[in-house]
Amino acid sequence: MSWLGTPHIALPECVSTNDEAARLARAGAVHGTIVVADTQTGGRGRMGRVWTSPPGGNLYLSCVLRPPLALPQTPALALAIGIAVCDAVRSVGADASLKWPNDVLIGGRKVAGILLEAQSQGSRLESLIAGIGVNLSAPLPPELADIGTTLLDGVPPTNHAAVARAQFLPILLASLEQWVDRYVAVGVSVVVEAWNQRMMRDLIVRVGVGTGAITGTALGIDQEGNLRLRDTAGTVHIVRAGDVEIVRRVTTGTTPSRGVAAITVPPPATL
Repeated sequence: MSWLGTPHIALPECVSTNDEAARLARAGAVHGTIVVADTQTGGRGRMGRVWTSPPGGNLYLSCVLRPPLALPQTPALALAIGIAVCDAVRSVGADASLKWPNDVLIGGRKVAGILLEAQSQGSRLESLIAGIGVNLSAPLPPELADIGTTLLDGVPPTNHAAVARAQFLPILLASLEQWVDRYVAVGVSVVVEAWNQRMMRDLIVRVGVGTGAITGTALGIDQEGNLRLRDTAGTVHIVRAGDVEIVRRVTTGTTPSRGVAAITVPPPATL
């Protein structure tokens, strides 16, 4: 039985669907409640970035989730949600891939992003708010044209009808429900192979570390969902949290590994 999308709150405008879903969750909204808005005046992504939210064609969605998970298990759920969004985008004909930790790309440009925020009491998880933004068809502002794209631009003309929000939303909800249920039932092990199969290959990325940064080739995720990053000296770094920026794509090299180092960048605070 489907559980995601009931109830379905549709808003013409709001500051942020994540804020609305969080408010509903605090008021007792049930697992599976979703909020969809035509436009957001204060949409946001990870690290406090603005998520541009023009009216007229994109998808701004937030889901209230109450999974039986311990608080430390929740960050890797974003990987499962990323797989779900990637699969939904692929299902309408786009060649989508993943960039750690939460971006869906078409041709190396961002088409969708995920913001997972927790509400907790001490160490007890009360709810998770999964915010998902998908650039369906609204034109991108000029400052995002080089790094972003739309689903409309990524599918063949014969599939343009599937890009409409009313058609795409049920596809996305079905995929989300499937992958959230898998993660809750099995844990992070169920997403590792699937995520690595969908990752964008041959990416040179930069990750912030304190006041500096490390640049290297993204190798995929390990068994705990952390990013494996090989620098130019051959050292493989384990990135547990943080912001990863694409530098460029290259042909896969053969630089040998020369050790493993760990990087931990504090994740965003919970609500």
